[in-house]
Amino acid sequence: MLRIAVSVGASLLIAVPAILAPSAAAAQFREPGQSGGPTAGWPAVSVGPRIGFDQGSQGELVGLQIHVPVLRNGRVELMPSADVTFLTRLREYQLNAEVVYVSAGRRGGLHVGGGVAFRNSIYGPDPDTPRSTERGYSVVAGVRSSATGPFGVQLEVRWTFLDVAVRDPRTISLGINFPLWGRSEERR
Repeated sequence: MLRIAVSVGASLLIAVPAILAPSAAAAQFREPGQSGGPTAGWPAVSVGPRIGFDQGSQGELVGLQIHVPVLRNGRVELMPSADVTFLTRLREYQLNAEVVYVSAGRRGGLHVGGGVAFRNSIYGPDPDTPRSTERGYSVVAGVRSSATGPFGVQLEVRWTFLDVAVRDPRTISLGINFPLWGRSEERR
């Protein structure tokens, strides 16, 4: 099950930018305001790392997130992400696929949403318990800035509710988002 979850997460993290790369390259050669250019089209897809703390597991986490706008105004996004939580002699892995509403669209603001989560860990007090992947759902809320330069910043909290009663991860993270095309002043 871990192989399937990691495979799906890796595929999303690789496929989305690869699919959008031709559009991103074409956008680099257009003038602002030109038909099909960044100001006339969709907001840029952004990708970035994040760091944080998982209060449920009591461990630090490192992750990667992708923001894919669903609406032209940027108010609804798909937000797949992957995290690794570092514990003593153990690593926990989590994949999320969420839909979020962004209050100010392209300009950032508050964001709230939810989706599906897959977490791979050892669920039990015995360290010899085999690893397993549990499916659940997640709720996310946060605030993000628009890119005032080459990147934007976000702070968010995420609650993950798993079918297993041992623990439900609660994370707080700080991330940096890099747009894949266009300059920040063109995206406003």
